Amino acid sequence: MIENLKPTRIELVFLLFYLLALITAECFVIFYNLQLGLILEAVIIFALLIHLSVTRSPPLRLLLCSMTAFPIVLIIGLSLPMIPISQVYWFILSGITLFTISYTLMKVQSLTRQNVGLTWSTLPLQLLIACTGIVFGVLEYSILHPLPLSPTINLESLVIGSIIIIISTGFAEELLFRGIIQRNAQNALGAGLGILYSTLLFTALNISHSLPDVIFVFLVGLFYGYIFYKTRSIIGISLAHGISNTMLLLIIPYYLATL
Repeated sequence: MIENLKPTRIELVFLLFYLLALITAECFVIFYNLQLGLILEAVIIFALLIHLSVTRSPPLRLLLCSMTAFPIVLIIGLSLPMIPISQVYWFILSGITLFTISYTLMKVQSLTRQNVGLTWSTLPLQLLIACTGIVFGVLEYSILHPLPLSPTINLESLVIGSIIIIISTGFAEELLFRGIIQRNAQNALGAGLGILYSTLLFTALNISHSLPDVIFVFLVGLFYGYIFYKTRSIIGISLAHGISNTMLLLIIPYYLATL
C-alpha cells in the first residue's frame, strides 16, 4: 500500500546528504563562518521542502517535514544570544520555540500524545530512567567544566533555574527530537536505522569545540533513543535529559562554589 511505501535508494542517499549538510552548516557556524552556515541552513530548508513535496513515500514525507525543524532551531538558537537578557531567559525562549514547533508538527501530522510518547506507562521504570540524568550530568561536567550560568546564585534561583532547564531542554527537546523526529525516522527507515539517524541529527545540533563531548552526546542520544523505542514514552528520558543539564549548568557549579 502507498501509505507504507518506503524511501527509494536515491532518497536514502539524499537523507545522508541532508545529515552531512546539517553537520557542515553547524561546523561553519562554530568554526569557520557564521554567514555561510546560515546560508547553508536556508538551502537545507528549501531542499527538504522540495523533496517532501515530490516523494511518493508517506513515511519519508513525514520525516522530511519534521526535519525542517533542525535548521529553524539552529537559526533561532544563534539569535537568542543577541538578545540582552539573562541566560536563563534564553532557555525559556528556546523552550517556547521548541514546544511551538512540536505542537505545529503534531497538528500537521495528526499525532496524538500517545504517538509522541507523552504517556506515564511503567512509571517506576520512568523514574529509574530519570535518575540516569544525575550520572550523565556528572560525566558531562567532567568533560566540559562549564562556568555557572550566574556568578551569584542562591537556593531559590537554583530551584527555579532547575525547573526551567528541565522543561525547556528536557521535555521540549525530547518531544521534538525523540517523540516526533525519531518516531518518523523509525517509520521511514526501520527501528535500528531510525534510532541511529535521529541520534546523528541530534548530535549534529550539539557539535562543540570538545570532541569528547560530541561523542558523549552521541552515545547518550543512542541510549535515549533506545529507551524511547522500548518504552514508547519520553517521560523518563525527558527528566533524565533535564536533570543532566541541571547538574551540568547549575547544581555542580553551585556546589563547587560553596566549597
